[in-house]
Amino acid sequence: MGHRNKAILLALAILAVATAVRADTKADLPYRIGGDGRVSTDVFVDGQGPFSFLLDTASSRTMLFEHLRQTLGLAPSESGMLKVYAMNNIGTALPVKPRELRLADQPITGLTLGVLPDDLKPPDGVQAADGILGMDALSHYLLVMDHDALRLKLMDPLSADTDDYRRWPSAELTPYRAQDMDVTLWWLRAKFGDQGVTALLDMGSGITMLNWNAAEKLGLRKTSFDKAPISQNLRDALGTMEPVVTVKGLTITIANRTFAAQTVIVANAAVFRYFGLDNKAAAIIGPALLRYNSLAIDFSRRRVYIGPTSKTALTDAPS
Repeated sequence: MGHRNKAILLALAILAVATAVRADTKADLPYRIGGDGRVSTDVFVDGQGPFSFLLDTASSRTMLFEHLRQTLGLAPSESGMLKVYAMNNIGTALPVKPRELRLADQPITGLTLGVLPDDLKPPDGVQAADGILGMDALSHYLLVMDHDALRLKLMDPLSADTDDYRRWPSAELTPYRAQDMDVTLWWLRAKFGDQGVTALLDMGSGITMLNWNAAEKLGLRKTSFDKAPISQNLRDALGTMEPVVTVKGLTITIANRTFAAQTVIVANAAVFRYFGLDNKAAAIIGPALLRYNSLAIDFSRRRVYIGPTSKTALTDAPS
């Protein structure tokens, strides 16, 4: 074989390998961490954008806010309404069906989205969201959040390129299908102090929360706080009339990763009641706890992998 033919074959082989590597990463795009710890990224809808969507592993369905529906001119895609849940109540949402969502170069089609009322003015340091990126758009991928680079990757879960992430400490994710709602949630086991607790992985929640059944295992007594005043805004947000307490300095352990000196809200929020956990020790773990760690989530293999603490954690952490 001549030198020219060998060179051509070598070039084709290199191109084939490069194409395969690129194919393993379906999307590679930036993400942002808001002042409340929640994560957002850029999504194009029907060729327009980018729009800012919050990442929410506790939402089965991707959502738009009303102002974006108007911008896109999307009409209802079917009669009737979709049932959706929030921290404090169960509501309904208008169904719409855009032609395509696109994350970087990855098109996602065939999704029916719900339309939510526009948020009130977001708190300082928190970017207003245009939508919520739910599990219907994410569950086919290995989702990687590289904290040092602030890059979000959607990868083929069968790719050998995912092996490095699978060496991180991991915890099993257990799916839970809510009754009478198109919602599948993901639960894992965590330790709050020395107590094991079933925890909802909710990347759309800006807080870490325990219910009172879990808190009492840690020595807190709800009766000690029965007369403590609670603002109406907090009652409305959590959907509870029972005491709400902030606990500081708590140690939380997930997948052999220890997070010290954590601040946790204790409340019997309505969301625990929706999923039959009002009589069990339960928690919600959001991105505020994991904000300084890289993560990989494989929904098909039902595992979350927690990477090392970011190099920028010490400089980013509030003083």
